[in-house]
Amino acid sequence: MAAIDYPSFTPGLAAAKVDASLRQAIAATDRAQECAVLWFAEVARRSLFRDLGFASLELYATQGLGFSRNRYFQFARLADGFERLPRLRAAVVRGELGWTKAQQVARVATSASETRWIATASKVGRRELEVRVRQARAAARRRRDANAAPSLGLACGETGPDATPAPAGAPAVADPPTTLTLRLDGPQRARFEGLVERVRKLRLVPSDATREDILLAGLATLVEGAADVDDDADDATGIEAAGSAAEASAPRSAAEPELRRRNSRKSLPGIQIIVRRCPDCGRSAVITSAGEKVLSTAQAEALACDARVHDGVKPNRSSIPPATRAQVLARDGHRCTTPGCGATRFLEVHHRVPRDRGGTNAPDNLVTLCSRCHRFTHEKAPRLRTRGEQGEPADREDHERRGRRGGHDRS
Repeated sequence: MAAIDYPSFTPGLAAAKVDASLRQAIAATDRAQECAVLWFAEVARRSLFRDLGFASLELYATQGLGFSRNRYFQFARLADGFERLPRLRAAVVRGELGWTKAQQVARVATSASETRWIATASKVGRRELEVRVRQARAAARRRRDANAAPSLGLACGETGPDATPAPAGAPAVADPPTTLTLRLDGPQRARFEGLVERVRKLRLVPSDATREDILLAGLATLVEGAADVDDDADDATGIEAAGSAAEASAPRSAAEPELRRRNSRKSLPGIQIIVRRCPDCGRSAVITSAGEKVLSTAQAEALACDARVHDGVKPNRSSIPPATRAQVLARDGHRCTTPGCGATRFLEVHHRVPRDRGGTNAPDNLVTLCSRCHRFTHEKAPRLRTRGEQGEPADREDHERRGRRGGHDRS
């Protein structure tokens, strides 16, 4: 991609010169933006953010690059578009299409229509392209409505730049089902299957509900329950504060035991997954409906950090005492403590200093992480230890240094 130079700012120039310089600077800015998006897409495609010390692309963007969430979503959507639409990416690389137009094309094009949309985007201006994209998306919504409720008699149109309305009275034709691929590792698959089983046992969905129905219902519940979670947090804070203020001169509030029960429920893992470890070779595998899935060393260590252990002879024991676990979760606000993450689901408690290196279950050595950040912490731990042996900062010092500069982990 050829570089475009822009002139240095010089005050007092004639109008024509100012206009020419401004246009040149805008062109250079657009090309730099296009180049930035392509680099960002490369980081996303190859998961390079993990090599850079971040558990997710979003954390890399917001904590490493300083992106706002809005800017992250813009870049992520276009990066996803480049992955789906290779011709669109090639057009941007060749300089045939600017990143603003590419954003619009990515919103509406499919593998079958991307060539037509690229051609249209090359011929029309930005505003005209935005209008055509809005019209195509509106036509797609009408088509979905017609398929869902054909009695309304809505027309069904093609979602391409040359779309024409369907003849009046033509029957609606349903789109073929869309396949969404979920790439789950062993623990994630086991957790997914455990959640689906729990939903069915509790009869939270009709008996004939598919996994797709359950997934959509779960997402809807997350959105609809967001306000309730905030309300619960406000209530808990109020009860806790009232109890603290009155403790010295009055009996504990009657509402306080309920708060403790609520926190106790939050402290327990929501879904139990079974991991088998070979006592001879140390190989660990998680049990799923598709058979045993062998775990990486980091996955096994992360799961063992916060688990209940059964050795076949002695009673089950928790790797972290339940009361201590509850205390750590409450201290950390039932949120992942990784800077920029703050997840409130699938929380696990991590040992800052591993037990095999002298770490204990003291609360100061424990920290709350979501399962994604927890596993990533264990994945990078061997690299940190190796660097420490070579005289570079390791483990806690390295983690704290990353936290101070806005990096991934503070554990």
